[in-house]
Amino acid sequence: MVRRTWVLGGLIGVAAVAFASAAGSSGDTSAKSVTTPPQTNETSVAGTIPVITVPSATVPSTTVPATTTTSTPATTTSLAPTTTTTSTVAPTTTATATTEDFRPFNAAAFDAVIASATVDVGDVSAGTAVVRNGEVLHAAAFGLENPLEGKTATAVTRFRLGSVSKMLTSVAVMQLVNEGALELDEPFASQLGRKGPFVDPRIATITVRQLLSHMSGFNVSRNLYFGHGVDTWQQAAENALGQTLQSDPGTAFRYSNTNFCILGLLIEHVTGEPFERAVRDRVLQPIGISAHLAPTFDTEAGDAVQASSPGRNYMEALGPAGGWVATPTDVAKLAAALRDDATTAGLDKETVDSMRVRVLVPVEFPPPANGWSYGLGLMLFGDGSWGHTGTIESTHAVVVNRPDGLTVSILANGKRPLNTDDLLPVIDLAVAAAFAA
Repeated sequence: MVRRTWVLGGLIGVAAVAFASAAGSSGDTSAKSVTTPPQTNETSVAGTIPVITVPSATVPSTTVPATTTTSTPATTTSLAPTTTTTSTVAPTTTATATTEDFRPFNAAAFDAVIASATVDVGDVSAGTAVVRNGEVLHAAAFGLENPLEGKTATAVTRFRLGSVSKMLTSVAVMQLVNEGALELDEPFASQLGRKGPFVDPRIATITVRQLLSHMSGFNVSRNLYFGHGVDTWQQAAENALGQTLQSDPGTAFRYSNTNFCILGLLIEHVTGEPFERAVRDRVLQPIGISAHLAPTFDTEAGDAVQASSPGRNYMEALGPAGGWVATPTDVAKLAAALRDDATTAGLDKETVDSMRVRVLVPVEFPPPANGWSYGLGLMLFGDGSWGHTGTIESTHAVVVNRPDGLTVSILANGKRPLNTDDLLPVIDLAVAAAFAA
């Protein structure tokens, strides 16, 4: 509750301004420019840590009309989300007609709230997107894409996704399950062609379902992923096969990137393709979006330059668990594709519903304030929204399918907020401001 107080207390003034703005110009659907104050950020690029002074700049927010369906290259990055509490089945959030379906969207009011929680408090840049009824309603960016060159962020700037990347992996896995190429409740090892013997015999019993739900018993292994313990995500997966489990499979929730690195090996084994290509062919292209796995350093043109400490290689080590980068729009379109019949994601409603069945054990003590739990590659929140969060050095990412029918993403490049979960109430405030009478 402390961080909730921080978010709500810090945003209450901005929210009031946003609501006042909405009341004065409720028909305004164009994004206003956001002026970012001077910021100083220590950004590590190619092994150095220059101190970067970001000059004051007026950054226009780019609004995508509701009929826009174009997508741009996407990328992701991951880290463990906060925590989750459990029940049995997540509330149904199939989009139904609401007042928001018929009212104008005040982009200026929405953007003011998002900026107040990101670039206005020190982030280098941030991006956001809103999808309604399958169409992009709004997309905007704030701050600088490349602070070393003073390049302004745009709505097509790609950000690290952190653990939001896990949604891509889980969709690919569930497609293979539906096709009969993988068995959800059979041991992953035999389906991977690994018969052992394993250091811990229990590894041979872990099912694909238990990997997807972080119920496998594998250790968190933070140093493996964030202390340059391995060079690649494939090595991280192989390393896990020589571990001793921390609990019996199926008995405890332990959020571990290892689960999704192993799922990446399964995807490669079953499809006969490199992981990135398999996900691009099976998930990204059918939805009409793009993304790429990115290294910790040496960003591509269009990727946000995000601070990384020298000697780190977490992007390479995370891969299927958090190594993607993408635009906020493409992330929102990915999540939105899982609504309703989910056919564009290569799944069906029954499959997505099964992915939203909560794990039956506690995921955190004490229970988290937002009441989230975990399904199969999806985070399920207490208010009925669902999606995923992601956190890495200088990365805060979130995408949610809301009960009101909106899908909203925020990708932040910087240290704010301290807890990625704090972006959830920010989204609530921004949506309320955008639809205020």
